[in-house]
Amino acid sequence: MTDRIAEHYERVAVDYDDQWNYDPEYVRGFAQAIVGALRLGGSDAIADIGCGTGLYTRRLCEEVRPERPILCVDPVPAMLDQLPRLPGLRPLLAGAEDLASGRIALPDDVPLDAIVLKESIHHLADRRATLRGLVGLLSPHGRLLVVMLPRTLRHPLFQEAHERFRALQPEPQEIVDVLAEAGLRTSVSHRTFHTTVDRERYVHLLESRYLSVLDEFSEDELQAGIAQFRHAYRDDPVIRFDDHFAFVTGWVRPR
Repeated sequence: MTDRIAEHYERVAVDYDDQWNYDPEYVRGFAQAIVGALRLGGSDAIADIGCGTGLYTRRLCEEVRPERPILCVDPVPAMLDQLPRLPGLRPLLAGAEDLASGRIALPDDVPLDAIVLKESIHHLADRRATLRGLVGLLSPHGRLLVVMLPRTLRHPLFQEAHERFRALQPEPQEIVDVLAEAGLRTSVSHRTFHTTVDRERYVHLLESRYLSVLDEFSEDELQAGIAQFRHAYRDDPVIRFDDHFAFVTGWVRPR
């Protein structure tokens, strides 16, 4: 994670849940999809890497009721400060690269049965090395899930934001190839989540730069983009769109 991205998440941490929790059913449904993709059970040792404020992790905890706390890993202190102090969640200030390289060890030196990386893969400078390192932390029946947006984003953004996102986001096939090279059995599925949000609330999200890609723009550029958005949706008081995701899953091959 670059300093600029870290600064972005430091800035949005306090309001992060209010921005992203515009639809509680969306969060609940997404957490259930993660549970299903990884076949999570109560006995699993689970890590959510890049967990942020734990908005989705706490839902995973409710769904799975794990016997040991879910490891909530994030490199931004302000994000972990928002993590609920629940017995089922255990914070760890670290980045994916820190765990992958061994700079920071897993607590209690316990291998992981399941690793989740939700919408954070594009922040990794060296995706191949980091994913290979994370695979090395899995137990003999471990699995790893990378949840990622496609390069063509369906969010109702302005044109320049779509183009910038496309340039920064990897293709799911790249992640499949890396996990396969690391020795995992891989699969890809695609999930769609329906989203509804008031137009003016969405304008506020844009102004708050709720997506990290929006930090790529100056204030003047952002305001010009918001004006473009307002014009495009001037007749729509409520914005509805489908959020498409790739779920790339890797499973340790049985010996």
